[in-house]
Amino acid sequence: MELYQLRGFLAVAQTKSFTQAAEHLFLTQPALSLQIKALEAELGQSLFERQGRQVLLTPAGRLLQERAEQIVGLVNQTRQEVQAAQELQTGSLHLGAGESLCLYVLPPVVQFFHEKFPGIELQFVNRASTEVAALVAEGRIDFGLATLPVLDPRLETEVLFYREDVAICPLTSPLLAEPAVTLAMLAAQPLLLLEKNSSSRVLLEQMMAKMGVLPAQVLDLRSVEVIKRFVALNLGVSIVPGYTIETELKAGSLRAVRLEWLPTRSVGLVRRRKSLLSPAGEIFLKLLRNHVPKVWLCPL
Repeated sequence: MELYQLRGFLAVAQTKSFTQAAEHLFLTQPALSLQIKALEAELGQSLFERQGRQVLLTPAGRLLQERAEQIVGLVNQTRQEVQAAQELQTGSLHLGAGESLCLYVLPPVVQFFHEKFPGIELQFVNRASTEVAALVAEGRIDFGLATLPVLDPRLETEVLFYREDVAICPLTSPLLAEPAVTLAMLAAQPLLLLEKNSSSRVLLEQMMAKMGVLPAQVLDLRSVEVIKRFVALNLGVSIVPGYTIETELKAGSLRAVRLEWLPTRSVGLVRRRKSLLSPAGEIFLKLLRNHVPKVWLCPL
């Protein structure tokens, strides 16, 4: 019993026609008929019976159909798995994420992936969420991580985790004496903020405009790491993701304050709609989903 014979048998069973099955398999009808006769001779059973223009399965044929579908399906699955394994030996994966995600979220996943698949080259683009989304939409990277929402109709998103953003201030800040820090109190201090195209900056400015709050002073910076350093030097206050300040809180170099009026932010995967990822990409996304906490609170 050969695999090509089983494929020919299944084609006849599905089309109920030797002629159509032969066309589908790019065979002549006599060649296909010989395959079926050889299969019937080996099994000692008739597999088909004619009823008018149709060819129908006999009881033995129905039993063989069930087994043949299992056998051919398993062969196809095995071929796909072997090919996927081969693809994971070489290749590249291009993804984008902001600085904080690259520093605090991705490292353990990247390390694990690199240890398991050293032949896959990982290439990172470190950009703000809006830029990452644009790069994904243009097809310049495979997928990205970004602060949501992302409203580009070319893209689809999936929430990866929720994060808490907090205010950070120097150890001598007057805000630390307040029972609750309002937006107006925060804006009265020198604000150290990410550049204007960042999603966090856009949200804060929208909230200030809605509440009629004008900031006393704003200094634009490109990096959360620089912001933290400047806050520790008593140059102002800021709002940053809570997971970025664990080291500083433990060291006592700065303080954090929860802001009840600030909504929890969501961080998600950004992909082009109906795009297909390589096996390496699918495995990397699976690792992200399984290893990143669903809710990331600041350890105050």
